[in-house]
Amino acid sequence: MKNLSKLFGKLILVTALVFSVGFVSAGGKAEEPSALAEEAVSRPDLVVAVQKNPPVLEPMGENSNVHERVLYSIAETLIFIDYKENQKLIPGLATEWKRLDDRTVEFKLRKGVKFHNGEEMTSEDVAFSFGSERLFHEKRGLTFAKMYLGGIEPPEVVARYTVRIRSKVPDYLLENRFAGYMSQIISKKAFLAAKDWETWSRNVVCTGPYKLVEIKTGDYIKMEAFDDYWGEKAPARTITFKVVPEVSSRIAGLKTGEYDIITEIPPDQLESIDKTEGCSIDGGQIPCIRSVNFDETNDVLKNPDLRRAMIMAVDRQLIVDSFYYGRTTVPNGFQMDLFGDMYIEDFQGITYNPDKARELVKKSGYKGDTIYYRILPDYYTLEVATAQVLVEMWKAVGINVKIEMKENWSQILKNDETRHLFNLSNTAYYGDPYGQIWRRLGTDCWVRHEDKYGAKEPMYIFSKEFDKSGKTLETSDDLETRRKAVRFLLNYVEFEDPAQINLHALCLFYGKSDKIVWSPIPTAGMDLSATNLSFK
Repeated sequence: MKNLSKLFGKLILVTALVFSVGFVSAGGKAEEPSALAEEAVSRPDLVVAVQKNPPVLEPMGENSNVHERVLYSIAETLIFIDYKENQKLIPGLATEWKRLDDRTVEFKLRKGVKFHNGEEMTSEDVAFSFGSERLFHEKRGLTFAKMYLGGIEPPEVVARYTVRIRSKVPDYLLENRFAGYMSQIISKKAFLAAKDWETWSRNVVCTGPYKLVEIKTGDYIKMEAFDDYWGEKAPARTITFKVVPEVSSRIAGLKTGEYDIITEIPPDQLESIDKTEGCSIDGGQIPCIRSVNFDETNDVLKNPDLRRAMIMAVDRQLIVDSFYYGRTTVPNGFQMDLFGDMYIEDFQGITYNPDKARELVKKSGYKGDTIYYRILPDYYTLEVATAQVLVEMWKAVGINVKIEMKENWSQILKNDETRHLFNLSNTAYYGDPYGQIWRRLGTDCWVRHEDKYGAKEPMYIFSKEFDKSGKTLETSDDLETRRKAVRFLLNYVEFEDPAQINLHALCLFYGKSDKIVWSPIPTAGMDLSATNLSFK
């Protein structure tokens, strides 16, 4: 491991040098027109420097952390999650809800809620949001949203402010689905008025405290306060999510006041920001697992022994200690301890064992073929540096891996002869293993089907027993039955048919100006509403 230690040292030194020369002065913000001076004082413009923005903001149009981050400010769900009260479900666009049976929930909608086009939200909009023209259209929402919304049927409009939503099968977590990602409500009228799906996706009309103004691909996304919002008015006049790919430039802009919040800060830069007058840091580990995923359907990685060897070759604790200074943790298999009674504490996944990894490499019949590892440069914190260390760890046990830099997710997931390894993050939605392992690897996920990235076959082909256990997890309300199902799923994707390398819990670190009062929530979304943002 001496070579690995040297590599860590070089990477950290290079990073430090980059940051040391990156702090150049930046221009200030433009002066406010005098007519808006009073409003500008009470409601400032907020600039958030990000590493990447999504190309669209249709809630079902993209499945990514950067999409969820921006969407949080403009779109809302029937049920909200109170992150300050242990992720308790609270009224949102629905004031109340009740179970009618094991597959049906009835929602009473909040009256007087307006969309960004001025139209009132009714049960017709809710039914349309999850109906045949949007969710169930083969080229629209179903690709991504199905793994979040499961087997729901088109909703039933009961009255102007009452709607029922049913699942095709008993659904233990049905209410949770309408508090989470991709369950945001859209305007039926605005959707139908749009020229096409692509136009709509870049001009969405929802109910949040901010409304979308403009998406300029690769540059910024701008939104402004929606003053007809049903709740407490937005604290910022405008919010601009500005794309600044280089970490050093984001940090420099924060220090000069050009940016109010910056995202994706490497742990080794946190102290520097915190010591800067007028700046501070926040954030940390969130309930999400950062993983390296296998495409097991290709000829190189189809042998499970080789995939087991690749997991055993990775010293995950060394990565956590060296790059993250112990600010995150190595997960116990594909699960998180926030699952409470559903956390399988005595489960033991594959551990670091390079000697055993070398034996498995030989057993697998691997002949030294190049295994390609596709990454988006620092889409995730320290993505490039981590990938470089992983390549060295695999090399140490006789596995030849080559990094391929890509520009977008379509390139990452394009199905061709070099789709071998790629990075993903796996959020633990619903505080239940269903929302993580089964959502990500189950029969409703795009990795198990043909998909918009050109796959002609799934990335994973799991056994009938695996799928049966997943369905049990989805439908049963018996604790021991569900725990048994989770144990089977964990063991299967870790040992029998390895699907991914669970590196560590994902960290999201932010730098912020001391002129604002704001704290991140434990998710990829950024809550910039009046309940979580104010200005000094």
